[in-house]
Amino acid sequence: MQRSLFFLIIAVFFVFPVFGQNAKLETYQSNFEAAKLETKLEILRSADGEDPVEFGPLYGQALRLVVNNAANLERDPVLRSIALKAIERVDAGGYDAAVGDLWLLFQNYPDSTTRIEVAEVMGRLAGNHPEEIRYLVNWVARQNSLNRSDEDVDLQVLASVLQALGELGSPVAFEPVLDTILVQYPDFVTDAARRTLGRLKGSPLELATGVITSKTVLEKGPAFTFLVDDDYIPDEQKPNLARTALSIALNTRPQNPNEQESVRQLRYAAAAVLRESGFSEATTEVIRHFNETVLEFDRKQTTKDRLLEAIATLGAMGNEAAATRLTDYLELLNTYTEQDRPYDPQVVLAAIQNLKILDYPGSYNALFMTTILKDYPDRVRNAAREASMSVMQ
Repeated sequence: MQRSLFFLIIAVFFVFPVFGQNAKLETYQSNFEAAKLETKLEILRSADGEDPVEFGPLYGQALRLVVNNAANLERDPVLRSIALKAIERVDAGGYDAAVGDLWLLFQNYPDSTTRIEVAEVMGRLAGNHPEEIRYLVNWVARQNSLNRSDEDVDLQVLASVLQALGELGSPVAFEPVLDTILVQYPDFVTDAARRTLGRLKGSPLELATGVITSKTVLEKGPAFTFLVDDDYIPDEQKPNLARTALSIALNTRPQNPNEQESVRQLRYAAAAVLRESGFSEATTEVIRHFNETVLEFDRKQTTKDRLLEAIATLGAMGNEAAATRLTDYLELLNTYTEQDRPYDPQVVLAAIQNLKILDYPGSYNALFMTTILKDYPDRVRNAAREASMSVMQ
């Protein structure tokens, strides 16, 4: 067999150049197809001196052989050697027609080191192959699911696939890459995911908005918190994301108590961003949030601190609509007080102070009424007096 192999290789090197490179490639492919497994490997090795770009179909043929015999990979060292040589030369020649078989090899190869190499090659070659990119994206999502179920995940391979997705830059990877950051992985995996997130194409705000919209009720809050705390989205765009998150929370009515609480926490977190930024474009949503918070406080479903925050968020809007709503609320508190219903002086003071900030003349009557209600303590009436004088100046 060695003698016949010797003459085969000699023929390839010295006879076929006469017929040109295409004929030479065809002869290599024909001989590869007919040869035994060990000879196939030697044929591949003998082609090392050829242009890997022009000989891409040969290496693609070798990869197809490997994936068609994937069940034998673990026990057949020759088949594994053919796979390694094919991967190397496909990469060298940029032969992206083999990307589909690279993906199949990634799924079936028993060795993590080679799977990492395959992922790296796919990161360089799969840019024009959306289906294979989607396979990689779904694979990452699957690893995150396994991790949450306390099942083993090959962390080194996961990090390499994340790096490949960063090379490819496809925005379809955004959600599973974000999830990888939120899952409690070792730092080297999380760091790889963070780098990849920053390399994905597309508008950060649009990608973030899409994921907040699509995630389950329980997942929205952690994702939103990360996105507004991280520097992935420019600071000036974070209020837009907060407005969307607040709107989603206000329009979500789950029946499950855990989900109800999750929605509340999302509202509070989104309102905090809007309050800090004074994003008046979200006034409509902020008023709805205030209304919800008042109801929750009355039903003992939330704390006084949350109500005070909602009042301050109205004050941060700086416009007549917010002032009108807060004026109506102060008038309601005054009515309760006149009827000897319980009231909280801290809540009344918060309403007064924020009406002073809003500086809306239409709030004068409500503030004046507060000054003359004897059931209020002096500090409340004095604050109302100061605010009423301020809004009329």
